[in-house]
Amino acid sequence: MRIVGVALLLVMACTDRKGADTEAEGTETGDTSDTGGPTTPTTGELENPSGFCSPAAEAPGACPADYQCCSDDPATTQGRLPNYFSGKVDDKYGVPIFSGANNVLSYSGQCVDNGGNPSPLTNGCPVPCNPTWSEAQKAEICGVGSACCSFQTVDPVKDCELDPNTGRWRSARGSDIPNLSTWGDQHTTNQDPQGASCLIFATGGGGILDMEALKDCYMQLTVADQRGFCYVGCDCTEDLCDMKNPDWKPRCG
Repeated sequence: MRIVGVALLLVMACTDRKGADTEAEGTETGDTSDTGGPTTPTTGELENPSGFCSPAAEAPGACPADYQCCSDDPATTQGRLPNYFSGKVDDKYGVPIFSGANNVLSYSGQCVDNGGNPSPLTNGCPVPCNPTWSEAQKAEICGVGSACCSFQTVDPVKDCELDPNTGRWRSARGSDIPNLSTWGDQHTTNQDPQGASCLIFATGGGGILDMEALKDCYMQLTVADQRGFCYVGCDCTEDLCDMKNPDWKPRCG
């Protein structure tokens, strides 16, 4: 099926499930309460997260005992910042599509043991973030002095697209559908490959389909380079798609 057309120090967060926002507070399919804003990072272990998992797969035993499968995808409606802490939906903040309350919609995540550390949201997962955000955006979501760290790398063979507008290689994204990508099995680390979770999100968990919400959900799909967690620090990583460009320059010294 294809989508066509339309240790390190750990910062913790997450909530229950909700769907597409259609008004100021958003259309919800679950509890949206949280317990406040970003907190001081708490100690984790070098092997934490312990590896890739898929919250949407809900496969028993996918994570070690006492670990939970947490989405690492902060994508929101209309590409805004996630409203993890305020719950607001406005020009700046949007409803998280694959994390927080919608953790179970994500096909990308990591097995995490929070060690009983307090979380600013309700299910104890780390705060998802996008390593490609601006420094100001990362500081707002992760906290000043923290970093946004990716725990999965793109596949440079399947996850990169040659942008027809710039003539440069870059990571694939939902806005490439359908002209550059049919999504599905065309990529390796793509979120929601068959569009099943976007359909759930755009129906608010089983209601009437909102076509605009569905189209927007497709637009927000990403591959691994735009997904991660808030940590105090992480190693520099190269942009594997940019490395395919003839004039590529290393960013990690």
